[in-house]
Amino acid sequence: MLFEQLLIVGIITGSVYSLVGVGFTLVLGVGKVANFAHGSFVAVGLYLALFASETLGLNAYEAFVPAVIFFALVGVAVAELFEWRGRKVGEIGELLIGLALLLLVGGLLEVLFTDTPRTINGLVLGHVDIAGLIISGTEFVAVAFTLVTAVALYLFLRGSRWGRALRAVADNGEAAGLYGVRVPVARRAAVTISIVVAGAAGIVISPFTVLTPDVGSTYLISAFAVVIVGGIGNALGAVLAGIGIGIVTSLSSGYLASYWTSLAPLILILLVLLFRPGLSEAV
Repeated sequence: MLFEQLLIVGIITGSVYSLVGVGFTLVLGVGKVANFAHGSFVAVGLYLALFASETLGLNAYEAFVPAVIFFALVGVAVAELFEWRGRKVGEIGELLIGLALLLLVGGLLEVLFTDTPRTINGLVLGHVDIAGLIISGTEFVAVAFTLVTAVALYLFLRGSRWGRALRAVADNGEAAGLYGVRVPVARRAAVTISIVVAGAAGIVISPFTVLTPDVGSTYLISAFAVVIVGGIGNALGAVLAGIGIGIVTSLSSGYLASYWTSLAPLILILLVLLFRPGLSEAV
């Protein structure tokens, strides 16, 4: 019974990892930007849902569309920042810009909402008992949203004109530019989409997640693990990697100790970097 429960928890947790990692793999694969602030936008989505619930009386799903519009505007601004300033200061400068945004957002969330752990109550959507484990409807929604988002991104990248342009930039930006692709626009689009997905992830998982201002760092580590295991730019690979990492983390913490929840993704990152010849890219 314990194994089945840990497996279910791992799949749900892994779906969250996947959802966060899908956006991160896109910005790495196409935008060529290691946006260290990616996890912080998940945190913003969480606290935006909290604000909507406590101040506006809206649940996470009612606030979803306005939140997506908000994150689209934020994504455009951040993409412009990376393109305008980041390209001038080089890759190290881009890393520092992302790190600065991560710390800034975490600090602002702590000032606005304090560092006390918070939860959002009232939205459950029923529950199902599987192997003695109570799973809420909101967790099922998160899993479904992960799969839909990954498939939608995959089809967009493979089947649309804009998607093919983004793939061309990911493969070879200079060659894509020679064929008429506006490379800076494509990179801005990748950064914007990744931030929208990260913010949407925060909204979707908010009903069953504990909110803390520094949670962005945790999701950043998870996103790195998903991208490294699943391959840079591979949306479906990110889903499989996220679920796999979630299962490994859940089983490790259940049978060994709780600190494996944080340690397992780091070990997976190390093992992949040591034994994989190179990080694959499959946009």
